[in-house]
Amino acid sequence: MCGTSFVSLSEAAQLLETTEMRVLMMLKKHELTGKLEDEAWYVERASLQLCGKPKASDIVKPGNCGGGCGGGCNGH
Repeated sequence: MCGTSFVSLSEAAQLLETTEMRVLMMLKKHELTGKLEDEAWYVERASLQLCGKPKASDIVKPGNCGGGCGGGCNGH
């Protein structure tokens, strides 16, 4: 991976305005490219695709439900 730039898990989460757990899930779903090195995840900067990427705060269901409540809001 010569010349490829990687960022830490926490920096990737900040750049995407989301949580580290969400970034890990995106890595698992192959929505992001990364590598595990010395028990720490690093995300390929190019895979972040920051331009035009929806933020977690952009994905809101009617009634201001982000969908992460586990159904306690009666499925808004």
